[in-house]
Amino acid sequence: MNKKQISCWDLEGPISIIDFAAELGKKLNKKLELDLHEYNMGEFFTMISKYDDYIIEVPGVKEKLNIPEYQPGDTLRLLAPLYASCFTDEELVSLAKNNLGLLPGCRELMKILRKNWNIFVISTSYSHFAHRVTAALKIPKDHVYCTEFNIQKLKKSFLDIEDAVNVLTQKIFKKYLMNNKDLNSIVEDLDEFFWINSESDYVRIMNQIKVRGGKRKELAIEEISRITEMPISEMIALGDSITDINMLQRVNDENGIAVSFNGNKFSVERANVALTTTNSLGVLPIFQANKNLKDFLEHWEYNFKNFQKNPKNIPNDLISKECKEYLIKYNFLPEIIDLTNKSKEQLKEVILRQENMRKFIRGWVSKLG
Repeated sequence: MNKKQISCWDLEGPISIIDFAAELGKKLNKKLELDLHEYNMGEFFTMISKYDDYIIEVPGVKEKLNIPEYQPGDTLRLLAPLYASCFTDEELVSLAKNNLGLLPGCRELMKILRKNWNIFVISTSYSHFAHRVTAALKIPKDHVYCTEFNIQKLKKSFLDIEDAVNVLTQKIFKKYLMNNKDLNSIVEDLDEFFWINSESDYVRIMNQIKVRGGKRKELAIEEISRITEMPISEMIALGDSITDINMLQRVNDENGIAVSFNGNKFSVERANVALTTTNSLGVLPIFQANKNLKDFLEHWEYNFKNFQKNPKNIPNDLISKECKEYLIKYNFLPEIIDLTNKSKEQLKEVILRQENMRKFIRGWVSKLG
């Protein structure tokens, strides 16, 4: 029996349209103890997410704040004490079960892939959500790398974070809103809150959380390679955002297949293939052509406009009959682009199309890094 090949998936974006942590942020205004009922708490999550991007993107910030271990996606670390103070594990599990947010075609795709592929998920998402979504897709729990978030355990270590929560929500967030949502107006306040005043109970609890983002996604790729005895060069990795940059770049560097799946500038710049699609089954041609991907991409790109007019124009020897039937049945055609031979201007066009699809599919969370 042939050994199964390996695919590694980000969860939120390529599999589910939900940003679970952002959804929790939106629900904070219903928590009466915070007295934030009049505010759009989705904007609160956006503020923290923008601060996360600032730490990652601006040269010298991590060195200045002495946080070299900080990784993309640590937004979930910054917010963990706040969420733990407002929610229970049972609430998060219930929220996850009731809103998996699977992309169209996802269940069918995973059923097809399971025949020849070992499917791993590497996600920044809190464990409550990651484990519910993957269980629904019959992905084994030991194939899921995510952010462990045990609220019950964290609550036992709470001492006094009420004052800190009030500073974060009542003082800093309100200042942010009063300054037209200008991050620069509150950067120093957030620096002080999270890093300079590092002895607070809030920060002590925050530092117990290890988010599976950035470099930690790359480490998961290495561990999967070791466990499965499959070289990274033979893997497919799929991501869509700044939290996936290390994973995609590593697979790209090893000459594996690194896919930006309805992504943004961060994922496109690290991937070697861009997939823009309304349906998860749009990725199936990449999996089926993985051994001869260059030739497939060349033919697909060159004939794409003709295929758009009528998917029946796709030659039977380019994709499988099964795949072609799915495209016709669900009336969609994925744009699949080879990123290795594109100019800067062409890449800008790809990024624009990916970000437009990202916005169409995921709504307001699409603007998050």
